Amino acid sequence: MIDLSNAVIVTSDRDEKNLARKAATMLLQELYRRTQMNCELQNAPEANRPAIIISQTDHLPYGCIPSPKIVLPELGGEGFVIHLESDPGKSPRLWVIGGCGRALLYGAGRLLRLFMMRSEKESLVLPDQTSGVIHASSPRFPLRGHQLGYRSLPNTYDAWDADKYEQYVRDMLIFGANCVELTPTLNPEEPPTDIMPVAPWEMTQRISALLDSYDTNLWLWLPNEDWDRSDPLNWNRMLHNRERLYAETPRIDHVFVPGGDPGDIPAEILMGFLERSAKLLCQYHPKAGMWLSPQGFTREELNWFYRYLQDSEPEWLTGVVYGPWICDTVTHCRQSVPPRYRFRRYPDITHCTRCQYPVPEWDAAYALTLCREPINPRPLAQAHIHNLYMNEAEGALCYSEGVNDDVNKFIWLERLWDPEKPVRDILLEYGRVFGGARIAEDFADGILDLEENWNGPLLRNPKPERTLSRWRQIWRAVPEEDRGPNWRLQQLYFRSLCDAYVQLRLVAERTREDDGLDILKRDDSLEAESAIRNALSVLSSSAHTPDMTQMRREIFDLGESLWRSIGMQMSVSLYHADGEERGAVLDTIDRPLSNRAWLENRLHAALGLPTEAERREFLVKTMCWEDIGEGGFYDDLGNPERQPHLVKAHRWEDDPGRLLSAFEEFGGYQPEYRQSWNYQTTTLYETPLEMRYEGLDPGREYLLRVVYHGRFHSSMRLFANGALIHDPIPGTTPPTVMEFEIPRELTQGGELRLRWENAEGRGCQVAEVWLVTR
Repeated sequence: MIDLSNAVIVTSDRDEKNLARKAATMLLQELYRRTQMNCELQNAPEANRPAIIISQTDHLPYGCIPSPKIVLPELGGEGFVIHLESDPGKSPRLWVIGGCGRALLYGAGRLLRLFMMRSEKESLVLPDQTSGVIHASSPRFPLRGHQLGYRSLPNTYDAWDADKYEQYVRDMLIFGANCVELTPTLNPEEPPTDIMPVAPWEMTQRISALLDSYDTNLWLWLPNEDWDRSDPLNWNRMLHNRERLYAETPRIDHVFVPGGDPGDIPAEILMGFLERSAKLLCQYHPKAGMWLSPQGFTREELNWFYRYLQDSEPEWLTGVVYGPWICDTVTHCRQSVPPRYRFRRYPDITHCTRCQYPVPEWDAAYALTLCREPINPRPLAQAHIHNLYMNEAEGALCYSEGVNDDVNKFIWLERLWDPEKPVRDILLEYGRVFGGARIAEDFADGILDLEENWNGPLLRNPKPERTLSRWRQIWRAVPEEDRGPNWRLQQLYFRSLCDAYVQLRLVAERTREDDGLDILKRDDSLEAESAIRNALSVLSSSAHTPDMTQMRREIFDLGESLWRSIGMQMSVSLYHADGEERGAVLDTIDRPLSNRAWLENRLHAALGLPTEAERREFLVKTMCWEDIGEGGFYDDLGNPERQPHLVKAHRWEDDPGRLLSAFEEFGGYQPEYRQSWNYQTTTLYETPLEMRYEGLDPGREYLLRVVYHGRFHSSMRLFANGALIHDPIPGTTPPTVMEFEIPRELTQGGELRLRWENAEGRGCQVAEVWLVTR
């Protein structure tokens, strides 16, 4: 081990933005946060003390001459080298030399990741090293950052003051970030919300100045929500709003305007407006770029946009951003945009469903209770998504709505720097920096366990219980006084508790439902009313055990801790979350996981029928909802275990955005619905939704029953073996069973292929399908 516990940090202050001193100060303060070790910051080394020397290639501190063996990084580039001089009889010197001031921040961050910190305080060591280069690297991609929007929508950022923003920016710099995207207000008079420390306009100016002090690029995400549809070509107010923002914001490097979601303006009108806005931007920030994402464009608008770029070659446009809700793949979009325009990715790393990259075949119990924006470490998936499309763009600034996606952020930052770095190595460094060397191994493996928790059906998955056991051990290994400030540890333990709690609830609630149905089926000798009342009694009994109650209490206690430590808003009523879908897991964690509410409503309806025969008939229909009869087929299309006839054209590994293949989505939730209505199979845009049946009886006639339901409410056409079965029909709310005859001649060959095509809307959505004989 190389002991640097008594080291001084040496730097110069001769670079233009004083970034060498900024990097040295950052290293000094971050070391103190972790070790309580007070390093000294000096302009020159001492003869008998170890030294950490931080310097640009062309601005060495006075009296510091690096070994001629050091290969200096390219001047002006973001690369750096860490070199150890450890000669016998001399105090070691550790050099961090960068090609520019910003590179020193990355070098200091890398050094922090390399340090092995002992469990006791006030000690700092490197693994055993001989003299020479310890680390030398430069980033693969020039754009590396994340969106940290100070607005009411996120689940965290709007509770932060400038100090918390600075700490999070530092955390990102440690892993190589060079840009941050804000979501500014256009109204200087917009007041702060109840939890905002300062008004949004003021915070934009503060963060802009903060980023400039670290020479970190500022991007502004600027949707056109102030467009007046009633006067579409009157842009005076819009331009005035933007000019004031441009004029008063100290640093702006790029402006990114989404074409929609939100701020939908017809593409042809949008181009004229953006040209005017770009001219205003350059008046105040001459080097700033204007970028556009065609998200939300219709197919016709997107094709027009490609032709416009090819034919008009607008000089005011710097580049194109590939974000969510674009109806072309990233590869096709890049190929359609002329090469003269830069190309950036805007991946959604913050959501799990109803998003750009949904969790594949996510269990409905998780989707309903953890909802769209939970704590969602997906390191292997995010690394794969990055690398799959990395050569189409020059980097990424990721879409984020809070620190629920914290692990994903650092996976993206490191893969943007080095796409070949193994995921577990990234997680080890994440664990070492944010948890400490003593628990880094368990930290890394525990995060991988959390991702694995979400693989496959939850009901029979042994993983959540084991994962919780690992995180309990990690939690108990950390001294109590260190748990409170460590919000990342709180987050990951919280998620492990949630996963295990949801599984326990799922088992208990499904058992209770099965018991209620068994009573209805078994007590056929009783009058219907008696059987119904017995079943209602079972259904209304509590499914909670003492262990579940204790686990729930711990989840809510950690929700309070996360609100206090980092401002996570896990409840609308308790912690000011913007809505249930915005990370408010405490408000959704107890959502029903069985058909209990639907069954109870049906049973109460049966009690209201006038005769025993009617009650019995209604009960049979209720109990046999999924009954297919002889030679029939049933698919619960939102359930991966019960969709045997669904055609999935591409593997997730080849199409994680599911633009080309069917996938499960969770939309239109209502607690009184059957669970099969709360999720559905979905396809996007022009991709058809297809089912295939084999082994049909040529001598029988078939009837198709379907439930069209989902949040898109799209209109769909249905074809059977190429023949039109029905013209466009929209999805139904509340869900409704519809029936369509399948002409006998279509099934004479023993096979049937159903194909739904989107006629109007975002895509096809189907919840349930029965193919039954007549």
